[in-house]
This record gives sequence, C-alpha cells and structure tokens, in this order.
Amino acid sequence: MRHFLPLLFLAVGLFGQQPNIFFDGRLQLIGESRVRYENRNNLSFGLAKDYDVALLRHRLGFSYKPNADIEVRVIGQDTRAPLYGPGAPNSLRDGTDLYEAYVDLFGKRKTGFAMRAGRSTLSYGDTRFIGSPQWANLTRTYDMARAQWKTAKNTWEFLFVSPTFIDINKFNKPILKEHLFGTYNVIGKWAEFYVLRHEQPGTLEAGIAGGRLMAPLGKFKLTIEPVTERVTRTAVTTNEGAVAVNFGRKIHNVDLSMEYKFASSGFDQMYPAIHDKLGHEDLFAWRNLHNTRIFGIWRPRKPLAVNFMYNANWVVDTRVGVFNTQNRLITRDPTGRASHWAGQEFDVYTNWTYRKFLTIGGGVGAYANGTFFQTTSPNRSPYFYYVHHTFTM
Repeated sequence: MRHFLPLLFLAVGLFGQQPNIFFDGRLQLIGESRVRYENRNNLSFGLAKDYDVALLRHRLGFSYKPNADIEVRVIGQDTRAPLYGPGAPNSLRDGTDLYEAYVDLFGKRKTGFAMRAGRSTLSYGDTRFIGSPQWANLTRTYDMARAQWKTAKNTWEFLFVSPTFIDINKFNKPILKEHLFGTYNVIGKWAEFYVLRHEQPGTLEAGIAGGRLMAPLGKFKLTIEPVTERVTRTAVTTNEGAVAVNFGRKIHNVDLSMEYKFASSGFDQMYPAIHDKLGHEDLFAWRNLHNTRIFGIWRPRKPLAVNFMYNANWVVDTRVGVFNTQNRLITRDPTGRASHWAGQEFDVYTNWTYRKFLTIGGGVGAYANGTFFQTTSPNRSPYFYYVHHTFTM
C-alpha cells in the first residue's frame, strides 16, 4: 500500500476534476501519503536518545453519504519509522490499522439534533484539551459518541471519548476505563464553555470547568481561556488552574499573535493537540509552566506560508519540574533552589501547497537552555530540522 499510494495521489491531483468522487458525490475516496525526514538532537536536554528518522504515514479510505443527513467514514492507516533502528516508540510507528470508522447523523444541519459515534479524530476550541494533532506520525483518535442540539446561534453538546491505545502487534482497541466525558458548548461566535470529567483508573481523576471568550479589542482579536480543575493523583487531591490569553492581528499579508499561558504544577492537560502550543519542537506539556509566545505567518503568495515563532518559558515550581508532551517528568530540583528561568526557543518553518493535493515544507527549531536546565540536566540544548512532502486526495 505504501508504495502504490503516492503514485495514485499524484495521478489524482494532476488529472483534476475530482476523479476520487463517484455516484454524484455520494462516495468519495480519501487518502494521504506523507513522508517527513526529521533529525532531533539533545532530546530531553541530553537525557534521552537522539534520532534522525524518516516518518512514513499512509491513509486510504472512503466517505459514503447516501443523503445529506448521513455520512459513513472508514479510513485505514499505516505508519512506519525507518532509520530509527530497533525499539522505535509506539508514537512513531504502527502497522496497518483502523484510523477512523464512524457514522455521523444530521451533522450538516444548522439546527436540530446531530450525533456521531465510532472511532474519530476530534478538535474542540483551540485543542488545548481535546485534539488530534496531525503533526504526529500517529494522530490520536478516539472511540467516542457525542450528541448535539443546535439552534440558530448556539450548539449544546454531550460527549464521551476514550483515546485509542497503540498496540503494534495487534489491531488497536479501546480501553474504555480511561475516558473523558461531559459537555462542551458553543455560544454564538464569541464564547465556549465546558465541564468535563477525566478518569485514568488508579492514576488520575480530574474535574475541569472552563471556557473561551473571543472579542475584538481595537484592531486586535482577543481570546481568553481560563480553566479550573480539581485533580486527584495517588490519593492526593489538589486544586489546579490554567489560563491562556492571545492577542491576534492581521497586518497586510502577515498574521501576528502574542500569547501568554500559565498552568499550575499539578494541572491535567488531558488530550491536547500540543503541537506548536509551546514551541515547534514540542518539548513540553502544558503543566507547571509560564509561557510567552510570539507567532507570525507571512504569506508572500497564496500557496506559500513562512512561519516565525518565539517562545520563552519559566518553571512555576522547580520541585515539581517540567514534563514532556506525554506528561512524563524530564527533570526537577527536589530542593526548590533552582532558577525558574527555563529558556527560550526560536523556530522558522515553511509550507508550500500546489493545487491542493501536494504540500512541501521544512523547518528548523533551536532551544537555548535557561538556568533551570543548566543546573538540573546535562545542559544540552535541543534542536531539530526536518523536510516533508504530503500528497492528499
């Protein structure tokens, strides 16, 4: 499959006129072939193995819509990590497996009842808590069910989601005892609010309440997302919280944003699409950090985007330490005497799209260690670079 798909997608893109759509639009073939070569150095500040690897991801499936109210979608996925060598982590490779398989009812209707059930990718709000990061070689999917009631301006929703766990030796199966459920609601174009319950039996239980407010502020767009949590880990219950504040503005062909984020020491980030939230290298979880970010997208031509990103980080409680995107501890200072200054990251990357079916890009990122990592780790500053191409249909 992985040898045939790139040629198929190239033929489809060059032939044009949507040759992957059949039966008056009721059946659509869906596919992707992506290759990204990635070289990562000084992982976990010298505490983990470096790697340079080709990440291969191929998807093929279909969407069938017998009428405007029903959609059945089934997609398979194959991911590989050649050049890594033995012991590549499950986050980098998984053989041919089920990626999505769901039924969506009345999802296109603007008002009334709608629902979805099955295995699906999901994205809510800024994807800080529930998301499916497409950057990852294995995009997170969920075995889920949700029901919505839509009015002219608002959407009221109840959801149950359980992340799909990767088993490289078998077909991936849900472990439903680890799950998240609750309500996520959208109020017009200016507000969202949610109340969620996250359960990982024997490890963690958390209740979360929060929301997003979006409003113009002069020539800027302001977004504020405050969150409060009550988290239980190993029989210890704490009150936690986080906040994200973003100012965005478009100046000619440049989109600019400035953002501040805070998360307390025991904060539960749940299942975010974490990519680019705290830097392009994806070094940290949103936990026990102060973060400031400046992000710019320059579009000299419509199909070309050049991205610039700067991030600065401070540790909230050095005794707790910093965590990677899988919420595993990187390092800490048990005495609490280390500096809170964790360092800064600089990133530049670009993407060019040709006729909507081919995307080519690449980027570099470098982290400059702050005093915290200089005293609590081997003090090796992470950096990486990559190139990629993606065919889609």
